[in-house]
Amino acid sequence: MSTTLPAVLAISGSDSSGGAGMQADLKTMLACGVFGMSAITALTAQNTTRVRSIQDTKPEILADQIDMVFEDIPPVAVKIGMVSSADIINVIADRLTAHHATNIVLDPVMVATSGAKLISDDAIAALTSRLFGMATVVTPNIPEAEALTDTLIHDQEDMETAARRISEQYGCAALVKGGHGTEDANDVLAETDGTVTWFDGMRIDNPNTHGTGCTLSSAIAAYLAQGEPLPKAIKHAKKYLTGALKAQLDLGHGSGPMDHFWKYR
Repeated sequence: MSTTLPAVLAISGSDSSGGAGMQADLKTMLACGVFGMSAITALTAQNTTRVRSIQDTKPEILADQIDMVFEDIPPVAVKIGMVSSADIINVIADRLTAHHATNIVLDPVMVATSGAKLISDDAIAALTSRLFGMATVVTPNIPEAEALTDTLIHDQEDMETAARRISEQYGCAALVKGGHGTEDANDVLAETDGTVTWFDGMRIDNPNTHGTGCTLSSAIAAYLAQGEPLPKAIKHAKKYLTGALKAQLDLGHGSGPMDHFWKYR
């Protein structure tokens, strides 16, 4: 007797320490009930303390990865993580358009927690002009939402304003994540029809948070692939992320990874 699973494509970089990037994407997708597939945008040499080196994938190789997946096992949803160059972004946009991709979750990894910009201005321009409009939802954290709206976010009212502005400007739903704020880890979703939904989140006392953004966006994609409407998919994804943090996995000498398989221990 044969079985099947919803398939989801992760387009992201590889994290050699396994806590973020493609490794976190695939672990999350497995734990959340879908079949994960990959198109790797970059190889990194990193651990929980630092990134030593990065090698971007050649655009034509990335295009082939995406094409080969869609030609054989068409994904029901797509998660896009860190993409560091305009060439890479344009390839992703071209191939996803050609294959009529649906349920696209975009984690716009642009700004480090320290405030340092992680990708160039031309890459940010390509990201917003080519991929935002294709996305079902984008999931910026507070520093990224500040960069996208050119405003400072001090409180929940500012978060909601930023989410509305991103949604209106780029024509996609925007989930502004409150994990970088001073209050509880509440997130706010602004949808293209003007609907705003708040998601309460418990702030977990855990210094090991490597890969939280990758994990949340992959979980959202997994639940969208299973037919859940966006607000429900976000609710379930936040519950999964909270459990992974609550498991208090402690590996490495820096900000370590979470336990992506906590539900099955």
